[in-house]
Amino acid sequence: MFVSKPSSQKQERLRALVENPRRRRFWAARSRRRQAVAACAFATVLAAVLFSAAVVTGPPTSTVLVIGFALSLGASAVLSTHINIAARWVVGYEGVDEFQQAEMDRAASLGHNVTAALLTLLVAVTCGFGGWLSLGNMDARIPLTVLVPLVVLTTMCHAAFPACYLAWTRPDEIPGDEGDEDA
Repeated sequence: MFVSKPSSQKQERLRALVENPRRRRFWAARSRRRQAVAACAFATVLAAVLFSAAVVTGPPTSTVLVIGFALSLGASAVLSTHINIAARWVVGYEGVDEFQQAEMDRAASLGHNVTAALLTLLVAVTCGFGGWLSLGNMDARIPLTVLVPLVVLTTMCHAAFPACYLAWTRPDEIPGDEGDEDA
């Protein structure tokens, strides 16, 4: 038995979670999925901005900003989980047809390309700060203000981009089509 292959019992739980008729009706409209993607992107960027502001400001304000950072990052994670379900981008779920699997493979490939670009940017910015730090005395908060939010954005993009891409590009679902597949 492969570690990544879920048991039939877990597969049934995943199927019940993803193919819940109420949940499918809720996420059927592309506009609703796009709103969720926009909210997830906003929460992620807000978390990065709040962390940058927390590094720059002093102790009483920075505590509130760090709490806001944690809440925004938590909201981003919860939203991305719901987007995963809306796009059927759930690890181990096998209830997709060949066309949907091809879409998922394309989204994963595109997600890896976006992550690679962000990691390249992260390495370039880090090298730039390394060179700048070696030339003279610079406040250590400046690189921290830029690098940590960039790491947060890269991580969340890597985790959520494929599902967000699928949720954004897939057309409206037609209610009633999903219940025909009994495997």
